[in-house]
Amino acid sequence: MFKFKKMAAMLLASSLAVTAFVGCTPKDNGGGDVNLGDDGNILPSAKSTTITFWGYGDDNEIQVFNDLVKDFNELYKGQITVKYETKGNADYGVSAKSALQQSKARVDILYVGDADFKSYAELGFLEPLDEYIEKSNEINLEEMWETSVNRFKYDTTTTTQDGPNAHYWGIPKDIGPTVVFYNETYFENAGVKVISVAAENLEAFNNGAKDSRGKTKAEYGIDGEVKEKGYFEINGEKWFNNQVPMSWDECVELSKLVQEAARKTYKDQGIYGYFTEWWFNYGWSVGGDCIEYVPTSDPAYNGGYWDFTLMDGTKNYIVADDNEAGFTVNGNHYEAGEIIAWGDKLVNPETNKTIRNEVISAASEGLLNELPSQREAFVEFVRIGQNSNTEVETGLKGYGICPAPTSLGGDSGKAAAFQTGKLAMLVDGRWNVVSFRDKMDGKFNWDVAPLPQYKEYDAEGNITVHGIEAGHSGSVALCINAKSTKKNAAWKFAEFIGGRTGQTAQAQSGFAIPSQKDLANSEVFLQSNQNPRNSIVFVRAAEYETPGDWWYLRDKLWIDDWAGVLNGDVRNGKLTLSQFETHANFTKTPGLLKQYTKKK
Repeated sequence: MFKFKKMAAMLLASSLAVTAFVGCTPKDNGGGDVNLGDDGNILPSAKSTTITFWGYGDDNEIQVFNDLVKDFNELYKGQITVKYETKGNADYGVSAKSALQQSKARVDILYVGDADFKSYAELGFLEPLDEYIEKSNEINLEEMWETSVNRFKYDTTTTTQDGPNAHYWGIPKDIGPTVVFYNETYFENAGVKVISVAAENLEAFNNGAKDSRGKTKAEYGIDGEVKEKGYFEINGEKWFNNQVPMSWDECVELSKLVQEAARKTYKDQGIYGYFTEWWFNYGWSVGGDCIEYVPTSDPAYNGGYWDFTLMDGTKNYIVADDNEAGFTVNGNHYEAGEIIAWGDKLVNPETNKTIRNEVISAASEGLLNELPSQREAFVEFVRIGQNSNTEVETGLKGYGICPAPTSLGGDSGKAAAFQTGKLAMLVDGRWNVVSFRDKMDGKFNWDVAPLPQYKEYDAEGNITVHGIEAGHSGSVALCINAKSTKKNAAWKFAEFIGGRTGQTAQAQSGFAIPSQKDLANSEVFLQSNQNPRNSIVFVRAAEYETPGDWWYLRDKLWIDDWAGVLNGDVRNGKLTLSQFETHANFTKTPGLLKQYTKKK
């Protein structure tokens, strides 16, 4: 996974010759704009300006923003007026790019997704916001999620996140981590009881303390020690802890159990135990990823190139928890619980990818623990989605716990399947909460839990080897059109939405997690008096979940072809993984990736 703190090591040169874009001072932008003082506030003036803001969303979100625009216009009455225009969700990206390409600004401030902003920045469409942020009294980056604000930081010259010419190109409108939504009614029908205890509170819970639902172990009737497991049995009783990630095996076992019980209870063979369409938390949990950076002295490249590693078969390694001294390899030091980076476990990624002898030796001495390869993690992901008669790999068939993607349709299809009881568990984001409250409350009891994590246990149920908690989140930023003549006014609106007022309003409506950590940890967001009661899971996920692969490079051309085969023929059971690896759409990807850093 692309880790924000290690991006400095990945210096690439852009294949687009774009001059470093330096933002104009936010003090006086002219062109009918408001003027800002050194403190970031609007300077007194008789002139007023109107800016155009583009957004999209469902009815609930649009109403929230209608109210926010009204409040902003009242706050800055006589100075700034925002004209809010909503666009269709499906074709918003096309509309936005078309508008940004125009020689004269049709829109001053707009939503830009984390998949698009890099290409827009390279093309000179967006205004860098560094100077505005520095002077702002509303936007304090230290108070906000690093995984959110830093995903919109980018150096168009080096194509890295923290290169010497990196700028912030947007202020997050929100962040949407992914979690497991689960139907607790179905769990109850299957004889699975739910507790809610964070891993760090298990010792206290085992000694008589209450869980987050206000009950002690004795009150639940648990006769035995509760271990750090998501799903477990004690003396024949089945339990689910919604604050601890399930292991891969626990996820499959629980899904089968709940699926069978729900089908029997509701006389419906179309009910399934689980659904996910993302491999990220599987691969990232063990240190795998779909591309990795390879430094090279080859004069054809600007210092390195990207290698396609989606099916990389080399084992991964993590520093053992009891290795207090950590581990150093290839000049890089790793602390306990950190996974050895891809480049540091290989002799030479440009040749035969032989695992480093010192890494193997350290693992044999107990300094490191061996984890599955990215390929093995990907096999697990595909097995999750296949029926029990479909061969995924030689000798390995699907688990039979997921419906075929074709039976669900798009994003709305999977959400509808969960809220109508066709799925017992669904991996998805916070954006569903408003709809689930509307459609499920009173019909099903439901809540959320962390994404599955790779774990191994000893005979007593203690963790012996583990990966890391991992998953992806989505985010949309408020960006300023570089051609706007009213950038200062547009910034004041971005500041308003990205600051506490705008973030509080979105959080209270239920669909968004505030960018400010303290707000996210308060009842403004947690809303513990309604479903999902376990919203703290979203907050914890916001700490570690990062953008999906669509964010990695300036566009998705390297993804589209192989992902189309994966999400079509592979996930629908028409191709095995071996056939996938030999498909032309897969084999051409390394060549496509090398074009991103190739010298012209």
